[in-house]
Amino acid sequence: MTHTQRPGFSILVCPDQEMLRRRLERLTSLEGGGFARQVFWGDADDFGPAFWQALATVSLFAEPKTVVLRRAEGLPGEFWEKLARPLAGFNEHVWPVICLEGAHDPKKGPSLPKGLAERPYWKVGLQKGWVWQSPGLTPDTMLPMLKDWAQARRLRFAQGVPGELARMLPLNMTAAARELEKLELCAEQGEIRAGHLAVVSFHEELDMFAFLKAIEAGQEHGEVWDKVFKQQLSADDAFVFQFLAVLLREARQMWQLLHEDSEFAGHPYVRKIKAPMAQQLGRARLARLWDLAMTAEAAIKSGRRSPDQALEALVADLYALFSRGKAGY
Repeated sequence: MTHTQRPGFSILVCPDQEMLRRRLERLTSLEGGGFARQVFWGDADDFGPAFWQALATVSLFAEPKTVVLRRAEGLPGEFWEKLARPLAGFNEHVWPVICLEGAHDPKKGPSLPKGLAERPYWKVGLQKGWVWQSPGLTPDTMLPMLKDWAQARRLRFAQGVPGELARMLPLNMTAAARELEKLELCAEQGEIRAGHLAVVSFHEELDMFAFLKAIEAGQEHGEVWDKVFKQQLSADDAFVFQFLAVLLREARQMWQLLHEDSEFAGHPYVRKIKAPMAQQLGRARLARLWDLAMTAEAAIKSGRRSPDQALEALVADLYALFSRGKAGY
């Protein structure tokens, strides 16, 4: 593919900086590489003249270049009007790339700068596929990302692992990539198994086992309890899905302890403090933890309950689960 076949310009819309970077790398690699790069920041105090000059000038040796504008979402309407001229024709030496990195509303989509959607070049970009829009990593985009990641590395997942891993990983590509690098090193004969997920770190501030111990003791207040609900109230909807992932991780560890699974990779101290709860719950009630987590997730995704309501119902069900053990069931 020659450079004259590349997009006349690109507009990348995504709140995740690492995903933006990867998209730009992919675009330039598809064109065979060889592009110099000039980067400007729309929120910089001195933004302006140098950017317009970069769009208008060609290097001494006519080397093709990408002129990348980061964090352009806060620029005023007159900027988008002025941008129309340099985007009007194809410049084989200059590839403008505009990055919009504002928040993405799950229901309304990205919040575009005022006046951009009405510009003819925006409409042309949509028609030609020169506009790329992504909400970043979300519960819906995580599984496809994991599939692409595994295929690119010729790895495969054991049954059930992608779903659990999707709930465990942080919704940030930079942080998620660090955890995936650990798993890549753990893979045995090209396969990632459930036991390998013990190396994944997430929500370190949330001590799920302490939370379950508080429920087991019948507590309705305390430091751990308050932390969970304060995080839910102050965070976005993604927190509850990560809460469910931590819960299922604890369930899996206790299931492995109960069955003396050789894949259990926990420290002996972990075995010492968690084995008694695993024994008390037993197989039937441990298995019930998966049912409760799936019920909460389905209620949120179907719209039957808000994340707050689903979390409250889940905690009520957990109290009932532990109290049945005290009643001799």
